[in-house]
Order: sequence, then structure tokens, then C-alpha cells
Amino acid sequence: MSENEKNQSGYETFAQTVGVVPSLNVRDNLYQGIFVAVCTLLLALGGLLMFRSIEAALVGALIGLIGSGLLSGLVLMVLGIVRAAKRGK
Repeated sequence: MSENEKNQSGYETFAQTVGVVPSLNVRDNLYQGIFVAVCTLLLALGGLLMFRSIEAALVGALIGLIGSGLLSGLVLMVLGIVRAAKRGK
């Protein structure tokens, strides 16, 4: 294993377990992006259909964006801890 691979592996382990730096795992980022986009669109659509106003749609989109970003980040953090624990065995 080269020095660069060791550094990247250490960075990824830190990113997954601590969660304060961006993850380099493309698969996780793709799933998180899809989840956030779908939730944001669904809540925007829900706000538009329930209240029949653009303002409600924007509030729904904002709530969806923040909520789904936090939720998916929490899930990915737990998955990262589990992955790191399995690698440590």
C-alpha cells in the first residue's frame, strides 16, 4: 500500500467516524444526494399542494433540505462507525 493510499484510508476512516470533514466515498455521497433531493422535492410539493402557495412550497423545500441532510448525515455517520469497527477486527 502506497503512502497516498494510507493517507486516503486514514482520512476516510476519520471522515466516516467523526463526520466533521467531507467524505470521499462516492457511493455514500450519491445515495445522500439522491435522498436529499427526493425529500426536498416531496416536501416542496407537499407544501404547494396543501397550502396552494409558492411560499409554502419554499418553506417545505427548506425543511426537506435541512431535515434530510441532517438525517442522512447521521445515518452515514453511524454506518461509517460500523464500517470502521468491522475493519478494526
